[in-house]
Amino acid sequence: MNDDDLVQQFRKGRKDAFSELVRRYAKPLTMMILRLVRDQEDAKDISQTVFLKVYEGLPGFMMASSFKTWLYSIALNAVRDHLRVRKRSPIADCDFDDFPDESASVSDLLDSARMRKSLRDAIEQLPEKQRVTFILRIYENMDYKEIAAVMGGTEGGARGNFFQAVKTLRQKMLFGEARGYANDNGRVPYPEKG
Repeated sequence: MNDDDLVQQFRKGRKDAFSELVRRYAKPLTMMILRLVRDQEDAKDISQTVFLKVYEGLPGFMMASSFKTWLYSIALNAVRDHLRVRKRSPIADCDFDDFPDESASVSDLLDSARMRKSLRDAIEQLPEKQRVTFILRIYENMDYKEIAAVMGGTEGGARGNFFQAVKTLRQKMLFGEARGYANDNGRVPYPEKG
């Protein structure tokens, strides 16, 4: 049964249809929220709030967009409200999808952890629209049409935000800016060749 069918079933009084929607989206939605708010408990709380809003709003959902797009729009607004109140910087310090390879050496694990931290730091420095677009595209596998619907923009705008985010991240990662490497002049040195 697809999301639209579940929405229709819920409207006919089948509460278990909503439970199925929660089952499908609870983990990915909470992970997206975690990447933005950086706190696991806050992410869980926001996720629960989002599903409560969805439950209350589902009877009036016009189905002009997909359920997923509508859900993520509500979540993004809830995250913005939370960040406005808490004044916290986005992007989670942990990523539950990244588990260490047991066969890797300690040195390799440290290098990998440093690289992930550098990438998170670089993502955190992106302007909000680029940061959110990047997270929705890379971590949530949304296409530009879905991102535009979630963020209230156009496909071209979403594509442009993603392109700029990738360009900036490449520069920061290539030249070490995300790691905070700077010489005494405040300039970031070129990577050593070796």
